[in-house]
Amino acid sequence: MGDPIDCREAEKRLHDYLKHELTPELEAEVRAHLERCRPCDGYARFEANFLLMLQNRGRRGSCPGTLRTRILALLRTEMERG
Repeated sequence: MGDPIDCREAEKRLHDYLKHELTPELEAEVRAHLERCRPCDGYARFEANFLLMLQNRGRRGSCPGTLRTRILALLRTEMERG
């Protein structure tokens, strides 16, 4: 591993880190930065909780049926044009 990454680099890679889409080396670099930087760790925890909340809300299917029907109809129309 080279020089430790800074806050800007950690923030740039945070979403990929949270989604486990980094190489093992980059993941280790981001994790090491978060372990030593309290502000970035706090931000990472906030983002992780926010992503979890979005995933949970998406699973509930909270979209009203009439809206879902309209969206699907519009998508079908666009696909037929395409």
